[in-house]
Amino acid sequence: MFANPLKKLRQSTWLSAIPDTVAVPAIGDRPARTVAVERATIDDIAFALLPLNRERSALTQTIVALEEIASMARKQGATGTDIAVSAAARELEARK
Repeated sequence: MFANPLKKLRQSTWLSAIPDTVAVPAIGDRPARTVAVERATIDDIAFALLPLNRERSALTQTIVALEEIASMARKQGATGTDIAVSAAARELEARK
């Protein structure tokens, strides 16, 4: 076994962002709590992922919406200092 499993995991590029703690939300009659990641159970991590996945979903929706505005505006020839929303609205009208 590793002397420090967390340090070993963090040496991997894709695991370098492991946090020191996880925020476990209130579940049923259990209060919300913060747990050191080195002491977190599988359930602690799974429950901590619930609000993070909601945040990720909301952020993804925002990213997709902004990318669509930029794409629509570019289709109308918008560049630089043009107002993106106005150009995107023109593109929406052009699709009708």
